[in-house]
Formats: sequence, structure tokens, C-alpha cells
Amino acid sequence: MNLAHHIAVMLSTTAAPNPQPSNAAGQAADTHSTVGDIAASLGPTGMLLVFGLAVFALYVISLSLHPNAKCNRCKGMGRHRGSLFSYATRPCNSCKGRGTHPRLGRKVLFKQP
Repeated sequence: MNLAHHIAVMLSTTAAPNPQPSNAAGQAADTHSTVGDIAASLGPTGMLLVFGLAVFALYVISLSLHPNAKCNRCKGMGRHRGSLFSYATRPCNSCKGRGTHPRLGRKVLFKQP
């Protein structure tokens, strides 16, 4: 016999470990978990917590992309028109004439004026 034949015989008779262990009933154990299994293990309170964290993360991303909101008093124009003389204008007291103000989340989370 040649060397290649000896190696082939040795490899075919060597017991390899079983990658899928079986349970006591002789059936293969289910090692894949689905979203339903994860949701069932978390329960309703855990799912509510995960959902709340996802919403909070999206809100923080929104704050970083759009940190300012339109001023409600001057409707984003930065100027107030006079009630008696409509052609007269003055800077908005709320937004100091900018037309925008920082969003509440920006003030609370990022401590910016």
C-alpha cells in the first residue's frame, strides 16, 4: 500500500466530534433563536424598555442633525410687525432676531444655551 492510501484509511476511521449535539430524546437541539424567542424571554417590560431606548436614540440623532427649531413668536422671520403701523418692524424678543431657538432636548441633554 502506498502512503496516500494509508492516510485515507486513517482519516476515514478517525471519529470526529459531532458539531450538533443531540438532546436526551435523540433529536437535534434547536440552537437558532428567533426574534419571537428573544421577545418571549424579555417579556413585555423588557420589550418596552428596548423600544424606549430605540426611540431615545433616534431623538438624540435628530437633535444632532437639527439642533434648532423655528421661533414660535415670529414664525421664523426674526422680526415682529407693528400692530398699528404694519410696515414698522423690530427684532423678535424671544429669538433676538435670529428666527430660530435651540430645541428643548438640546438644552437639557447637551447643556447648550
